[in-house]
Amino acid sequence: MKIGVFGGTFDPVHNGHINAFAETYIGLELDQVIIVPTFTSPLKKQAGSSDSHRLNMLKLAVENYDFAEIDTFEIDQQEVTYTFDTLKYLREKYPDDDLYFIIGTDHFISFDKWKNADKLHELAKFTVLDRNDELYNVKPPFIKLNTNIVEVSSTLIRERVKTNTEVRHLMPEEVYGYIKEQRLYET
Repeated sequence: MKIGVFGGTFDPVHNGHINAFAETYIGLELDQVIIVPTFTSPLKKQAGSSDSHRLNMLKLAVENYDFAEIDTFEIDQQEVTYTFDTLKYLREKYPDDDLYFIIGTDHFISFDKWKNADKLHELAKFTVLDRNDELYNVKPPFIKLNTNIVEVSSTLIRERVKTNTEVRHLMPEEVYGYIKEQRLYET
């Protein structure tokens, strides 16, 4: 099987995230996409909402995508987990499958700073989602995938919710409803 792996904070999950994993599923002719929400990203500040809220929103966002599955490995660790550790876990779980780790150009340009960057290609194939053929020199062993990227920012969504500015169009309706019901990001 060909399995895509898509990680992130998802605080909150939005249409840009969904578009990225769906376009990769189509573009690479994947059999499945595993979505791995982080506990805490080593390169970002702590998330604005709890792990349980982020996980609940993610479940709502992907429930209609039968090729998508959520794996809580990183959240379950309750500590900073690096991509290397996650891919080792997934390689053990799916020993006979091809893993495709999905990243954007922002992560591609900082890839050399990742823990065990020199060993990551042994665990998975890294697919770089190129936003409208940006001028990055993506060469093997990386796979360049030109896709129609939907530009949305979780930070923008949190800021707009805080100021009571419209955000409904930036995320699945179920996620928007959850944010309103739980009063997330209001303060």
